[in-house]
Amino acid sequence: MKKLVLLFSLISIITNSIAQTEYKCTPCGYDCDAETYKTPGTCAMCKMKLVTTSSIKFKSLSFEEFAKRIQANPNVVLLDVRSPEEFKGTTTEVPSFGHFKNAININVEELEARLVELSKYKDKEILVYCSHSHRSPRASYILNINGFNNVSNMNGGVSTLAAKQSNELLKKFFVFHLH
Repeated sequence: MKKLVLLFSLISIITNSIAQTEYKCTPCGYDCDAETYKTPGTCAMCKMKLVTTSSIKFKSLSFEEFAKRIQANPNVVLLDVRSPEEFKGTTTEVPSFGHFKNAININVEELEARLVELSKYKDKEILVYCSHSHRSPRASYILNINGFNNVSNMNGGVSTLAAKQSNELLKKFFVFHLH
């Protein structure tokens, strides 16, 4: 009888635990990132896989917070997850805006295959950005689930920086692309 009660208790605990699990879409930088679901599946808006809310551990920072992290930590790793053409300013298809000096450029589409290139930075602070903050949340999530624990994403991306060209940090750490 004790075994039966124990079994029912265990089943109840597991059922309650599953029922309390919340899911969100794999971070994509769109409004659906804020939506919460009760069951696994696919995001109704962006069609990305739903993941447990607890697996999303990266921080999202405003430009001002991002800038403070660069100033406070000269060894911070800056990761630009746009295409190489956007990074270099050679694309004519989309605005490229510019890039942070000394940033590493790995397109988000190639990130999982190129994680080994970043493995030496696993214990370092990594600041991730793109143009509009639609690719960088996904890249930040990929880094997190692969053991990179100190990852932050810049909200809005570098497209928001044009209005801030007089900012002293940008003058020191950012290269604007002139078009």
